[in-house]
Amino acid sequence: MIHHHPDGDMLLSYASGSADEATGLIVATHMHFCAACRTQAQELEAVGGSLLQLLTPAPLEDDALESVLARLEEIKPHQPPHRNLSIDGTPSVLRHYIGGDLSSVRWRQIGSRLAYAPLFRRGAVSARLLRGVPGAESGPHSHRGMEYTLVLKGGFSDVTGTYGTGDLQVMAADQHHNPIADPGEDCINLAVTTGPLKFDSLLQKIVAPLFGF
Repeated sequence: MIHHHPDGDMLLSYASGSADEATGLIVATHMHFCAACRTQAQELEAVGGSLLQLLTPAPLEDDALESVLARLEEIKPHQPPHRNLSIDGTPSVLRHYIGGDLSSVRWRQIGSRLAYAPLFRRGAVSARLLRGVPGAESGPHSHRGMEYTLVLKGGFSDVTGTYGTGDLQVMAADQHHNPIADPGEDCINLAVTTGPLKFDSLLQKIVAPLFGF
C-alpha cells in the first residue's frame, strides 16, 4: 500500500502540462504504481478542459483555413516506435530514459554497498537511479535544493518514516536525514535533485562531486 504521494501542487502542474521534465518524470512514474493519483490527475485534466471551454473565442485571420490545410500536406504520418514490453514491470515512462528495464541498467558503483545510474541533467536539476543493498546508508546529509525520491523496488527508512514501492519522499533544503535501505531485497530509487547534496562526512563532501552528487 502506498502511503506517500505527490502533493496537490505537483499533481496540478503535471496535469496542466506546466511541470518541468524531472518533476513530470517522477510524478508519471509514481502514477504507474498509484491508481489514486492517476484518478486525481485525470480529474484535474478534466477540470482544465472544462475551463478552456469557458474562454472567449479568439478571432482567426482570414487565411487561417488555407494556412492550416497547406501545412497538413507537409506533415508525414506519425509512426509510433516499436517498444518491447517490460519483463520486470519497469514503468514505461522510465524505460524511455533507461533504454530498457531496470534489470538491464549498467550501474556505477559507489563503494561496495551503493550504486547509481545517471538519467539526465538539466542545469542544476539531476535525475538518476540509486541502488543500495539491504542496510546500506546514503550518509547523513541535507540539501542545497529540493530532493525527490521515488521507491521503485524494496524500501528505505529515515527520520521521516518508512518508504516502500511507489512511495514518494519530498525533502526540502533545510531537512536533514540518512536513508537506510530496508532488509530483504535491494532498494532501487528514482531520485531527482534541484541542487547538490550537503553531506556531513568530510570524505563524502570530497567524493560526492566526483559522482555528480
